[in-house]
Order: sequence, then C-alpha cells, then structure tokens
Amino acid sequence: MLDFVIYFGPLEFLACFTLPLLLMLGGGWYWYTREQRREWQRVVSSLPYPAWVFRKEKPLAWNQPATHWRSMKDLVKLSKDVQRRQQHIVRQLYDENAESVSVRGVNVAQNVTLLLMEDTSTTKRQQSYYRNFIRNVGHELKTPLTIIQGHASKVSSSPNDIDGNAASLGIIAGEAKHLTQLVDNLLLIARLEAPDFQLDRVRVNFSALVEQIILDISDLAETRQIGLDLNLQPGLSLIQGDPVQLRQMLLNLIDNALKYTPAGGTVAVSLSEIDDALSCRIRDTGEGISEEDLPYIFEKLYRARRTSTRTVEGSGLGLALVQQIVQAHGGTLTANSTLGKGSVFIVELPIEVAA
Repeated sequence: MLDFVIYFGPLEFLACFTLPLLLMLGGGWYWYTREQRREWQRVVSSLPYPAWVFRKEKPLAWNQPATHWRSMKDLVKLSKDVQRRQQHIVRQLYDENAESVSVRGVNVAQNVTLLLMEDTSTTKRQQSYYRNFIRNVGHELKTPLTIIQGHASKVSSSPNDIDGNAASLGIIAGEAKHLTQLVDNLLLIARLEAPDFQLDRVRVNFSALVEQIILDISDLAETRQIGLDLNLQPGLSLIQGDPVQLRQMLLNLIDNALKYTPAGGTVAVSLSEIDDALSCRIRDTGEGISEEDLPYIFEKLYRARRTSTRTVEGSGLGLALVQQIVQAHGGTLTANSTLGKGSVFIVELPIEVAA
C-alpha cells in the first residue's frame, strides 16, 4: 500500500487564511460598488433632465433622458476636468440636434463626478415668447404710425385742401387714440404682472356690476344691430375684488363679443352661482375661433386667423388683459368655440367667504 504525505507548512497555513480573506474583500468591494451604483441610479433617475455619474472616465449611472448622450466624448472630457481641478465647471455642449446646452460638472466624491444638464427649456420658451412679443408690438405700433405719418405729410404738402386735410386730421386723431389705448393696455398688463401688484379689494355686488355694464353698452349693441341678452340668477353672493379691474374685464369680454358678431346676431350674458364661485358666461353668435387658434388666444398681441372680411379694430391685448385680471382675483377663464357658430367665454370668480 502506498502512503501519501501532505506537507502543511507556514506558507500553506497562511494561504488558507489569505485566500478566504481576499474572497471576502473582493465580495465586499463588489457589493459596495453595486450598492453605490444603485444609489446613484436612484439619484439621477429622480431628475427630469439628463444627468450622469462618472467614476474616473467611466459612466457609473445615468437616467433615461441621458441615454442618447452616453457615447459623447465631451462628457468624459468634462468629467476629467472636474476631477483634475476639484471644482465645479459649467460648459456649453451640443446635443444630438446640434443645439447648445449647459452641462454642470460637480465633484461629489473621490474620483466620482456628477454631470447635470441645466434645464434651459423654460428660458428658451421665455426668450422665444418675448422675441415674438417685441416683434408683434413693433408691428402694432408701426401700422398706425405709418398712417399718421402719411396723412401728416399730406396735410403739410396741401395746406389749401381744407376738406382733405379735415379728413386726414380725423384719421390722425383716430390712430393716435388707437396708439394711446395700446400703450395703456401694455402698461396695465405690466402692472398686473408685477410681483408687488395688489388689488384694491372691496366687497363687490358682481351681478349689479354686470347689469350696469349691460346698460352702458346697450346703445352700442343697438347701433350695430346686435341683440344683447342678460340672464341673472337671483340672490347671488358677493365677491371680494377690485371693481375697477372687474369692470375692465367685463367690458373687454362683452365688447370683444360685439366686435366679432355680425348684424342680426346675439350676445348673451348669464351669471349664476356654482358651488363656491360665480360663473359668468358671455356667449356670441359670431364667426368663432378655429381649433388651431383657440389655445393661443390669451397670449399678448395674438391675432386669430379670420374667415370674415369685416374689419375689426383691436390691439390684440384685450383677452390677455382679461386673463391677468381674472387670475389676480383667484379665478379661472376658459373659452369654447366652434368656427362659424360663435364662442363662449366663461369666467369663474370665488365668492366672498363668510367671517
């Protein structure tokens, strides 16, 4: 029989302890890095805009909006620069649409960098909005100024044309009035949008205010051969509001309905109490608003495309002003319309809460 002798010396004895220790350390390191990856993944997944976490030069975690950015060399370079400088860096990079975006690099741990794309969508929308707004204001100002300039030149070149000059002066006065109204509305909207603006709130009998406005505007409706109906629910509650601004809001809505309603049509105003709000409806039988234009009618200086050839004067600020006044009172403003069948504007204002 053969005998086997196994020599178990100091090295073998040390290996029996070292190997399990190395396995334990390796397993612990794997568990730690996995948990770290999961933790960073939870962090970036909670962000709505692209975000990445880099360990050295390799991406450790990223969220869904950042998926298409993973192969960008610029991100790796930014991560390396942040780790090398040990400071925050904001750099302009380009997305897949070749649009410039701001990416902020933050050193969050040893060899770990967090890259965040700054949310510039709101800023871009605001910049686009104000560019369009300035362009529209320029257009609204240029038209009457051109008319005034033309007729002023005509008056100065033909001083003996008494009848023609009288007509030109009348046109100049009308366009100057239009410009004054446009500037006044712009200033009022700016005041309503100011952070420190406050309404002069008092108790307002809104139904009495509606009745007075209908009485004031009835002659205009009769001149334009448009029926003006009023339906008030009895016993309506009072509201807290600024009577001057509320009157301006109602005048704009009713006058707007009269402008776009042809002769023989009807503008109906109704007021009722629904739950804890007063609901005022202004319905007309005018030309209506298309589905494409309806979402934008409350934007400043927006003009909906018209199917009628009738000339309608206006600054394009009336509905924007109405919306600002309604929102300042804590109310809501909605519009429904069918092209060729008319529109209905609904204002809901909170009623006064009893003390």
